[in-house]
Amino acid sequence: MMTNKTLPLDSLEKIVDDTLTLLQRVEEVPQMSDPSFGAYKTICRRIPGQIRTGRLNIAVVGVIKSGKSTFVNALIGKELVKRGAGVITSITTRIRKGKKNQAHLYFKSWDTINSQIQKALLSFPEDGSGTGIIDTFDIRRKKDREYLNKVYQTLITDFPVTNDKIRPETLLMRYALQGFDVCKHLVQADETTLCFESKEFDKHKTYTSDPNNAFYIKDVCLDVFGKAMDPNIEIADCQGADSTDPDQLAKILTYLESANLIVYCISSRTGLRQSDITFLNRIKNLGLLENILFINNCDLTEHEDLDDLLKIETSIYDHLGFLNIHPRVFSFSSLYNLFLKRESKLSQKETGQLRLWQKETEIVAYCDAKTMEFNAFFKQGMDKYRYDLLISNHLKRLGIIIARVDRQANIFLDLLSSDTLKEKKALETLENLHQTAARLESIVANSTDGAVRGLKDEITANIKKAFVQDQASILKDVRNYIQTVSIDIEAYRKDTKESGFNQILYLMFQEFKRKLDVYVIEAVTPKLKKIVLEQEERISAYFQSLFDSYQIDLLKADHYSEFESVSKLTLKNIPLVDAVDIDTIKKILGLQLPTAIFEAKYTPRIRANVFTDFGLHTVSQIVSSFVHKKSGFSFSPGLKRAAVKIKKENQKLLKNQFEHYHTSLRSTYFLPLIEAATRDFKEKINERFSRYHSFKQEIEHLFSLTHAEKKDQKERVLFLKQLIQSIARDIAAHAEISWE
Repeated sequence: MMTNKTLPLDSLEKIVDDTLTLLQRVEEVPQMSDPSFGAYKTICRRIPGQIRTGRLNIAVVGVIKSGKSTFVNALIGKELVKRGAGVITSITTRIRKGKKNQAHLYFKSWDTINSQIQKALLSFPEDGSGTGIIDTFDIRRKKDREYLNKVYQTLITDFPVTNDKIRPETLLMRYALQGFDVCKHLVQADETTLCFESKEFDKHKTYTSDPNNAFYIKDVCLDVFGKAMDPNIEIADCQGADSTDPDQLAKILTYLESANLIVYCISSRTGLRQSDITFLNRIKNLGLLENILFINNCDLTEHEDLDDLLKIETSIYDHLGFLNIHPRVFSFSSLYNLFLKRESKLSQKETGQLRLWQKETEIVAYCDAKTMEFNAFFKQGMDKYRYDLLISNHLKRLGIIIARVDRQANIFLDLLSSDTLKEKKALETLENLHQTAARLESIVANSTDGAVRGLKDEITANIKKAFVQDQASILKDVRNYIQTVSIDIEAYRKDTKESGFNQILYLMFQEFKRKLDVYVIEAVTPKLKKIVLEQEERISAYFQSLFDSYQIDLLKADHYSEFESVSKLTLKNIPLVDAVDIDTIKKILGLQLPTAIFEAKYTPRIRANVFTDFGLHTVSQIVSSFVHKKSGFSFSPGLKRAAVKIKKENQKLLKNQFEHYHTSLRSTYFLPLIEAATRDFKEKINERFSRYHSFKQEIEHLFSLTHAEKKDQKERVLFLKQLIQSIARDIAAHAEISWE
């Protein structure tokens, strides 16, 4: 049974070194080693490096002003990311342990940047000034920037935004324009990297905390020197989860899917807000609530006493209960903890604030206790995840290798101690097994491609059913959503006279597009990923079944029953080697799901149809108002008809988009995945048969040895058995593996 889940790296390295020594000693015994043992040595040599480079991902999330950046700084004990009131974190920032302080900023390419801007401009009303610009937009050209600025000024002049309703397309244009001068020399045709290190390290904040500059950056990673950072952990300070930009929201959720732990920050000033509930529902829909804990980030200046703070904590528990979430909530002040860790480096003002807080002894004592609880819980969780993800799998692989060597040693001992009659009978048995293996190898070579074609046909048929028959009701639900989604006509009615109809229709479309994008993230993406996961599991199971059916293990006990059993050492609870490793294959190939499945469009044809219908209806209203003088004239009916028209026209596009995603998923994702899995499968099968071919030669060599030679070899193998027993005990002491 497992006795220690926090296996130190040096203990694992000792097991690896001992296993390598064992494999080296095996090679010194004539005929005992085979080609697979070389692969085992390669596996062993890679394990320490794989553990060192393997990382646990921790995502720190929450809505704007919840104290995420302060929590990250407090956790590490350094002012790594800029903190403060308002929107400070402009891009998700990943933090890792490094040999020195280095900030790596990965800039987008010009093509990516121009494509983003072009996407926002395509549906903007054309007055002729954008002719020849929109289709080939390039922000590096002065005339293109002038046109972009004109569009931006139109939007902010005719449709001024409020803090609670910021239009993402407007912000995108502003960021692109205002960040251009700073970033124009850093962006290249291909993605590039800018590095700040040592004394210049903090310069990264100029980019990570400024949305204008952050627009030009794809990714940020900080390497931090010091003992505070665990080398096996990556912490991500994510942007505010209540962003109005669906693209930004999608990036946050994508990182959460790769995270081993999610730390959700809530401000004690407000408790759980509606924006928190909305985002938590999104996390829940993606099935990511299993590893999440909550921080009630206390603002010590906002609470009169401990009872006031506890009321907020109770309220958070109650609201999470409504969402059927029952996690741990830790109440403490990240800023207070940060000040404590950096007390010698605080400014006079910060020192005064710290002393003032320390006078609130009851609240501070409670927060200190919760901080200690969190630290213990966090460490325990990280130890568990580290063991499960970085240690356990490697111990299992080492266990499989040891068991394989042990069985080989048992056979050699049996053969070396057999009499002449038994040797003859054993040789006949091994010859029959060898012939069976040879026949099976021929069958495998001829049938694998056919079997894989059958798998491709099956996966293709399954995907077709999922999409053509719409088994998950994805297409049906999106159509229903578009039909029922509301566009706030009143928000635009008052601007109709001052702004052109085209501008009004553009903004109505942008509102509709934004809502559809969010709906796809929340409702469509989880269903799509479920479909994909089911097919990936089928691929894995198919190859495993094929692998097992092609298996002839010459080392199984019933295949050499003529031999005497010398050892009782067996390995239980060790899974068979996976026929294919789907996750690893996807990483090697860089396979990703197709991006957009449903995307709202505002094509020239749609714009013409909507505007014509809108104009005709408005003219008829004007005529009616002259004929019937008592009837008033209003643009609202025309805007409502325009909204309905926009929705109907986009409903017509859904089926083609759905079919295109279906085709793309099959051709660019599943077929390359199956082909790569087939290559991986064939390599493992070939390795197995190469072992079979050499095995008969090894056994025949043993039978040809003299008595003295057999005695010498037997002594060597018995020494190997001692090494095997020692390594087996070390593995058993640190793994959930039973040795008998």
